[in-house]
Amino acid sequence: MRIFCAVRHSINPNYFYGNLWSSNFYPALKQLGHEIIESNVDLLPASRFMQISDDFTPQEKEVRSQITQKIVDELLQAHQQKPVDLFLSYFYNAHFEPTGFEEIHRLGIPTVNFYCNSIYQFELVAHIATKVSFSWHPEKEARSLYIGVGANPIWVQMGANPEIYHPVAGKIRQSKACFVGQRYADRDRLLAQMLINQIPVDIYGSGWISHPSVKNPVKLSVSQPTEYLGRQLSQPGTLKSYAQAAWSNFQSQGMITGISRTINQLTHRYQSRQLFPILANAACGFADNISDTFAQYEVVLNFSNVWSDGRPGSKLIPHVRLRDFEAPMCRTCYLTGYTDEITEFYRLGKEIDTYFSTEELVDKTKFYLDHPVEAERLREAGHERALRDHTWQCRFEYLLNTIRVGS
Repeated sequence: MRIFCAVRHSINPNYFYGNLWSSNFYPALKQLGHEIIESNVDLLPASRFMQISDDFTPQEKEVRSQITQKIVDELLQAHQQKPVDLFLSYFYNAHFEPTGFEEIHRLGIPTVNFYCNSIYQFELVAHIATKVSFSWHPEKEARSLYIGVGANPIWVQMGANPEIYHPVAGKIRQSKACFVGQRYADRDRLLAQMLINQIPVDIYGSGWISHPSVKNPVKLSVSQPTEYLGRQLSQPGTLKSYAQAAWSNFQSQGMITGISRTINQLTHRYQSRQLFPILANAACGFADNISDTFAQYEVVLNFSNVWSDGRPGSKLIPHVRLRDFEAPMCRTCYLTGYTDEITEFYRLGKEIDTYFSTEELVDKTKFYLDHPVEAERLREAGHERALRDHTWQCRFEYLLNTIRVGS
């Protein structure tokens, strides 16, 4: 089967995880014997405003229109050379005009759009979802959102590539836990409690090494853009950015609720800054290689919560993450936040383990650090399950069989 793919939000891998989804999707599709035709159209100009759901400026609309036409032209050329069987994309509303799918469907090519932020940022893909043949969502609970706008959802969870995420021999495991990921939601609160309870933890990723006593460590260039495609920009952390966030709250939620939401955001930011001294000594910068890093620790942690609307101050809700398959694939003693959905993929306490509260996180981490035999048992069983059932190859087999493309 010939599959046309437009899944990279930037040709440059340094922007918007440019190679993340291609490195996950392509090896699996090739292993299944499919031919990939990759779009060479750079989505970066539209990715820079993909946090906008639909109130686009005329300039933004023009960029989206140009990208849409280039991709359709690319597809048409490939289809004329040899029929294309499937169009696979990872588009936000900003990337592609929904009507562009009508042109693709007239060629007789079914379309699938993958989107992995449906639980808390559904509005950013809602218009695309109504036009694509199949809306692929990894979060089980997102189905109702797609049904609500008249889309055709298909639930296929994420997976892991065992060629990238794999056990590493010859590493000596430290009697410590580690977390790899950016500072987000309640992660700093949970990690701070681990450290306060004297649980040894190393933290890798962005947002952990700054300190509130260091003011403006990098001077902002006066030439930094203040406008992009007709939209005014503000620098994070400035009074202007706070004012814009408050105004957005008032507009979307009314004065009273908007004030409450703004206070919650400011309180969260203040509390976050107070945690820097606690977290500073545990911050290790960036992990050069995930598999190598995981192989050095007795326990690998993950945190499942996201903000319900993608912004601080809203409700925290848990959902299954990409790391829930990558870490066990690396053969780790894996401990993550509980979700009902995770029980459909692992036997809890047998293949991975979960926690409901901060206290349980602390207790279970300490248990596995103090009981390496139990940690090894979890490590072995989790790796076996991930390798058997949770590869991207498994996911694509299920996806393609379900939508019956190429059969």
